[in-house]
Amino acid sequence: MVRTLDARTSLGSAGITPLNVPLGANTPTLLGIVGLNIFNPGPIIRTQFNGTYRISVSNVSSLPSSIRFEIFRGATYTGQPIYLVSQPVFPNDSTILASFEGSDYNVPAPANGQLVYSCFATFVPVSASEQATRLGPECFNAVAYSDD
Repeated sequence: MVRTLDARTSLGSAGITPLNVPLGANTPTLLGIVGLNIFNPGPIIRTQFNGTYRISVSNVSSLPSSIRFEIFRGATYTGQPIYLVSQPVFPNDSTILASFEGSDYNVPAPANGQLVYSCFATFVPVSASEQATRLGPECFNAVAYSDD
């Protein structure tokens, strides 16, 4: 039988009022972080996560740029990401709405009872004149399950 251990949301913006926060080129930026409470889990823990982010881009060259989203187990941009997806940004795009979903399977039980996931975004421009701005909505969600 499957049991839900915890579910959390990191809401950067509901998208009603634009954030207008620059997203630096080639610099991983923390967009969301969640801490799941994991107490008395069963033998197998798995986490499902998803996120949605709206970003405006300007001065895009004739070649597509990209925005990369990376999910890490932990609070920092270290080690191997457990999930990575890249969204292309084409020259005719002025705003993109990027959504993703993924999972982390057979997660070790955290000794301190706190399982942390962080979402980072990196704008990868083709030319130095390109710019990206975080507008919102921004949300990062995670749910942890275990087998009994």
